[in-house]
Amino acid sequence: MARPLKPIIFSLHISTSSLLKCSFQRFPFSTSAAVQLQMVPEQRLTMLKALTLADSNHIKQFLGQLIINKLPIDAMLLTRLIDIFFSSNNVFLGPAALLFMQFREFIDSELCSFMVRSYTHSNKHLQSILVFTQMHKNGFLPDSSTFPAVLKSVAHLCRPRFGKSIHGCIIQMGFHSDVYINTALVHMYATCLSIGEAHRLFDEMPERNSVSWNALITGYTHNRMFREAIDVFGEMQASGVQPGEVTMVGVLSACAHLGALNQGKWIHDYIKQNRLRMNVFVGTALIDMYAKCGVVHEAEKVFETMRVKNPYTWNVLISGYAMNGHGFAALQALSKMLMENVKLDGVTFLAVLCACCHQGLIDEGRSYFTSMENFGLRPGIEHYGCMVDLLGRAGFLEEAHELIRTMPLKPDPIVWRALLGACRIHGNIQLGEFAIHNLLELEPNNGENYVLLSNLYAQDRRWNKMGEVRQMMNRKGIRKVPGCSSIEIDNMVYEFVVLERMKIELEEVYNMLADMKKELKLAGYVADTNMVSFDVEEEEKEHSLMYHSEKLALAFGLLRTSSDTTLRIVKNLRICKDCHDFFKRVSKVYRRQIVVRDRKRFHHFVGGDCSCKDYW
Repeated sequence: MARPLKPIIFSLHISTSSLLKCSFQRFPFSTSAAVQLQMVPEQRLTMLKALTLADSNHIKQFLGQLIINKLPIDAMLLTRLIDIFFSSNNVFLGPAALLFMQFREFIDSELCSFMVRSYTHSNKHLQSILVFTQMHKNGFLPDSSTFPAVLKSVAHLCRPRFGKSIHGCIIQMGFHSDVYINTALVHMYATCLSIGEAHRLFDEMPERNSVSWNALITGYTHNRMFREAIDVFGEMQASGVQPGEVTMVGVLSACAHLGALNQGKWIHDYIKQNRLRMNVFVGTALIDMYAKCGVVHEAEKVFETMRVKNPYTWNVLISGYAMNGHGFAALQALSKMLMENVKLDGVTFLAVLCACCHQGLIDEGRSYFTSMENFGLRPGIEHYGCMVDLLGRAGFLEEAHELIRTMPLKPDPIVWRALLGACRIHGNIQLGEFAIHNLLELEPNNGENYVLLSNLYAQDRRWNKMGEVRQMMNRKGIRKVPGCSSIEIDNMVYEFVVLERMKIELEEVYNMLADMKKELKLAGYVADTNMVSFDVEEEEKEHSLMYHSEKLALAFGLLRTSSDTTLRIVKNLRICKDCHDFFKRVSKVYRRQIVVRDRKRFHHFVGGDCSCKDYW
């Protein structure tokens, strides 16, 4: 129960024009600008309103007098003052904490819970957890509004052990049936990579709302379990819960990562048919989905119909252009951003540099990279990595090496891997060995690095060196990431993994591949065996190349779809040179449009040509 408010007398250094003057009675004090003010109970509201409108200097002066002199105050006023300080764009979070600690006599469960919620809302997640810990130690019991806030902070900091202890406290206090607390728990477990625990808790929830369903969908997407996220969306609809904008953003993100265009289109139609609000977040997610499914013209349509756009919307569009090989369109979009005074950030320049890299626009890339400081931006490590990739792919290996040598940041694995990849393309063994030496110091257990080195030696036919690399991998127990490709057919996503042995259930796929190989050889296809990792017979090398995961997905797609269907394949690794040539010839011989999204970019195969113009 709040104590009765006592009259407060204090001095406050303000100008005579200050809004705070209206709230108090002025008394003679001195010839300085100091004004002695006295507050009576009925003036509390007026004073608080004045404080809300006052500038930072006046608030600081008021706060200083309050804390230094420990002036009388009541719990209600203390809580309101802290609220004002938390609402001041993080300027007064430190003073708010001082105010909280200064008046310990008013600290109770309600005020502690208020502080937890305020810190979480202000993205001060560690402070939120610290206040929760202290209130627990001092015997102040949290209420139902405390747990969702602190669990959000736990999720943000990814502290699963602490989250589990809070879960135990929730059960002990009897809040285990609260839908909002349970939803926060599901979100916490899913974010902290405990998706199994999140799913178990979700299944046990006696009550669910749309936020609960969103927390599992979002959790699966966060854990890169995209098919599961789409499955949960189907369950959500079956349960009769109406999905909202947050749901749409989560499931569209899953479709984007899977390359599941048909499902993404269905969701777009669902949004229009149910008249869901097309806010900036849903619109941006749609652009991202269409771009990552290789349908740039649909992404452009959504962009043009959006009434409100933010910088992230523009960045997603430019990134979409870049990954689909529309470098000049990306640069035009950047020009429009500048014309419309949209703020450019580091992500914008990264997307533009990627567009230049994929298109081989060397001079433009150099120009945009050096112009970043004109916009008050310093290039980050990712921008340097993109520039090394741009220069290296174009053959400017010494310039790329010099950029690494002179950059103000310590090169990371991405930078060295970009240089190593460029050395493989252009056959520079000496510089490539230098790059791999630095790379292995940073990532001694990453199988991809050894594969790049092995390919470098394979290109130079140094079979003994390749053997040494393989022995090193075996000795360290390092395995390369297996190739995995997926294809969407009739709203189902099928995955294929590169296999050493033929599986009986894929017999029709292997038979189709054998037929395709015969047809393509008549059309001039010759297997590119230069990158096969061992000095073995040519026939065995060709056999190894034929069963790459993207070829399996392609054969399956040709078997299961009509001749007018565009085949869309997603691969987790970079497409190899042999598969690239194979797909070009399939697009001509079988008269199919084929879209392949590998780890780097999109390849649109039509009539024997690729959108990348063999530059990837």
